[in-house]
Amino acid sequence: MPDEKLTNPTFKNQMNETAETIVLKSGIVNPEKALLFYPGGLVDPHVYLKWQDSLVTINPDLMIITVKMPSNLAVLDIRKGLTIMKKYPEINKWLTGGHSLGGTMAAEIVAKEPVEFKALIFIASYPASDVLKNWNGAVLSIAAEKDGLSTAEDISNSKINLPAAYTLENEIDFQLPLTGKTHFYEIKGGNHAGFGNYGAQDGDGIATITSELQQKKMVEVISGFISKL
Repeated sequence: MPDEKLTNPTFKNQMNETAETIVLKSGIVNPEKALLFYPGGLVDPHVYLKWQDSLVTINPDLMIITVKMPSNLAVLDIRKGLTIMKKYPEINKWLTGGHSLGGTMAAEIVAKEPVEFKALIFIASYPASDVLKNWNGAVLSIAAEKDGLSTAEDISNSKINLPAAYTLENEIDFQLPLTGKTHFYEIKGGNHAGFGNYGAQDGDGIATITSELQQKKMVEVISGFISKL
């Protein structure tokens, strides 16, 4: 499938889509860092584009590469992102992360290639083991209060498997330097599906805020995190 440039008028940035990836980047600034993003299990990778476009608008030196997975399951090709990274030698700072199962699988590629990444972002997600406990990168864990799938208990229990834990009280109050630390942030009233635009999800809690507000808060905290890397 050839590269396809989509001209959705709601996007403020350039979006290029292939059979393997969806790439969002500024049309004005050449990106110096990139977020390699793994979607949630069985979730269409396009559902994250709205908030990703906002994140790139606020951080024009950031490119977001969403990796399309076989059957929309990152577990079927965990190392795919590492192959894609080789196509972008101009990027000097790599981050990775993902939503739900995608975040867990992103943690696996960091464990395999720890020196390749500066940061890891969990969105309603957590690692499957303690392989990153002594990693010296920066970790951000974003959770939602009403999440019925990646619960508050799940997120809390993950703290022992990650670098030193700090609770983030607002979008900018990070403990510096970020290296060797995990910052945990909970969005009050949000739920699991609110991190994407794909509707209700079985087993999820009922959100008391809109998905727009939930994603706005997520973008703010990720922006604060990125600005301090």
